[in-house]
Amino acid sequence: MTVVRKQDKPEASWRPGKKGILHAAASVGGTTKLIVNESWNDFGVGAPTHVHPDGLEEIIMVIEGHAEFWIDGEHSILESGDLVIIPPYAHHGFKNISETETLHVLAVFSSPVAPAIFDHEPDKIVYIGGVEGDRLDSQRTVVPAPSA
Repeated sequence: MTVVRKQDKPEASWRPGKKGILHAAASVGGTTKLIVNESWNDFGVGAPTHVHPDGLEEIIMVIEGHAEFWIDGEHSILESGDLVIIPPYAHHGFKNISETETLHVLAVFSSPVAPAIFDHEPDKIVYIGGVEGDRLDSQRTVVPAPSA
């Protein structure tokens, strides 16, 4: 049995107003096929629009709070208990829309490493759970994106 204890995992802050814990991934162990990532997001904060260029799927569940999610231009409001299934190659993102609540979400990816290319930074690939590249924090690495 594999037990992952929250207190054993380092917390990272990817951007102001966001903190997260990578519970399982290639870089932290616990799984060989998935990523499990939990995050807390202040008002207006979440994940900017991005794509996973390797075609992985992602599920994000709202544990607490209210969020606006968008996938390929389609927008939806989710609340506690709702989840969204993000299909391969979809440009997607989300943000906390509540001024009074922290948005708490749990994301599961169909790969132990999740490459992401953010629309506002197309010149680099950020690897959630990555083991190679320049270390950004306890959860992510980065490499230059290949030239077109």
